[in-house]
Amino acid sequence: MLNNLESDVPEPLDGRQTLGVRKDPPASSDSHVTVKQPKYKSTSHASSRVRAGDFDNVTQKVLDAAIAEYRVVICTRDPFPDADYNQEISAQAWVNACVVGNIRIQPNEEIMKLITIRASEVRGRLKTMARCVVPNAYGLSKLNEDEVNRKTVASLLTKNSYLYRDVTTREGCLLTQVIPDIINLMWFKNKKDDGVVFWKYFGTTGDGLPLETLALVCVAIENCLDEYQGGAFKEISFTRSAYKARYVARLAYLQDFATRTKETAIIPRLCQRLLKVGRKHAKADTEPAIQNIVVDDIEVESATKEWENIIFSDEE
Repeated sequence: MLNNLESDVPEPLDGRQTLGVRKDPPASSDSHVTVKQPKYKSTSHASSRVRAGDFDNVTQKVLDAAIAEYRVVICTRDPFPDADYNQEISAQAWVNACVVGNIRIQPNEEIMKLITIRASEVRGRLKTMARCVVPNAYGLSKLNEDEVNRKTVASLLTKNSYLYRDVTTREGCLLTQVIPDIINLMWFKNKKDDGVVFWKYFGTTGDGLPLETLALVCVAIENCLDEYQGGAFKEISFTRSAYKARYVARLAYLQDFATRTKETAIIPRLCQRLLKVGRKHAKADTEPAIQNIVVDDIEVESATKEWENIIFSDEE
C-alpha cells in the first residue's frame, strides 16, 4: 500500500550533481518487495496515445506521486530543462515515488513521457495564474486603445519598472504585489497545495523561496506583458524556445543583485518574506515540526514499579 505522500516528502532533487541518472527503482529494505512491470487496464491500452488512466490503480498512484514531485522540481530548480536533465529528474522522481510507496515498478518509455510532458503543462498553468493578476495590476485591457497598451508595456519593461511597487516613481524595488499574488495562486492556495506539501523544495524560513522560482515568476509576468506589447492582445505561449534565454538572464540578474546588495541582504529577505506570506496565505504559518517525545523520569519509575508485579498468563 502506498504511504501518505504529504507526510513523507522525499529529500529535494538538489541539482544536477546530486541527482544521478537512475531509472531502476532501488532495492528495498523489505525483502518481500519484488520488481514489477507497469500494469495496464485490460480495456485501456488499445489506443496509440497512453494516458495515466490507462494504468492500474497501483501504477497510477506511483505515477501521480512522481508527477507531483517532478512539477515541483520544474518550479524550484529548472523550469526549462534540457532533454538530458529532463530525463534525469523524471527518472529520479519515479524512484522517489517507488521508495515512498514501498513498491518497485520498472518504468517504461510511456511512463517517462507522461512525466516529462508536465514541464510545459506546469509552465502553462503558471502563465494562467499570472494572467489572472498581471493585466489588472498594470492597467492593461483588450478594451484599451492599442497605443495605451503599447506605452504601458514599454514603460513597464524599461529598466525593470514592473518589479517596483510604484511603477511611476520607481519606489519599492522588487516589492510589486504582483509577485506574491501569483506565487500564492500557483503554490499556496491552501494547506494541501504544493508549496506546503513539498516544503523542502520551496524552502524553509531561513532559506526563503528559491531564487529559481522567483526568476520564473518574473518571466511569467513578462510573458503576460509581451501579449500586449503590440497594443492589441495577442496570445504568446510560455515555451522553452521563447523564454529559456530570458529566464537564464533574469536568474543571473537576481543573483547579481543579491551579490551587490549582500550587506543589506535584500534578496534573502525578499525570498524569506515571499515564503512567509505564501505559507500564511495557505494557512500553514509554521513549518512541519520535528516530533521529539521525551521519556519522563517519573514515568519510567512508575512504570517500572507497576510492571514488576505484572505477570501475563503466557509468562507463567
